[in-house]
Amino acid sequence: MEFLPILYREVDFIGRIHENTLSKLFKPIVNSYNVMWANLDPLTAPQALLPFMAHWVAWQVDSVWDLQQQRRLIRRAVELYRWRGTRKGLRLYLHLYTGLPLDEHLTNEADKHISITEPFGPSFIIGDAQLGNAVLAGGQPYHFIVRLRSNISSGIINEQLIQRIIEQEKPAFCTYELSIENPPN
Repeated sequence: MEFLPILYREVDFIGRIHENTLSKLFKPIVNSYNVMWANLDPLTAPQALLPFMAHWVAWQVDSVWDLQQQRRLIRRAVELYRWRGTRKGLRLYLHLYTGLPLDEHLTNEADKHISITEPFGPSFIIGDAQLGNAVLAGGQPYHFIVRLRSNISSGIINEQLIQRIIEQEKPAFCTYELSIENPPN
């Protein structure tokens, strides 16, 4: 009755029709609006809506990913686009694929489950002397190392898929090494 104009709410005949028929007809429609938010979230939407949602954010659906990974990637696609080509973006993408923690609370990069390091820092220090941006004994500019440490023996990481992700997300001029450390079975 609250959806009808005031004039019709006061008429007894309309009230009886509403109680018997209209409330039964409109109840499923009203209830569907109450849960509409679940259809707009990739984590809770029906599987049939995922291709539409992926298209909505220009995400390429790949059959290599399982359903949960696809849902997480579609949900965070815009954020991944924003950080593409950066350490943060690559770490986030690898986190969404592998499920490994981001470990943002750890300050030492080597201690993280998803570690992305450059072999050379901004400078080289010997005692009190500092050489800014110096590289001794060669080295590779624009090179980084990706190391994944899994502590779950059941979660086997697909190395070829990881390489494909890194190739897609890294700047074109960069080179990398990949190290995957799985626990012993």
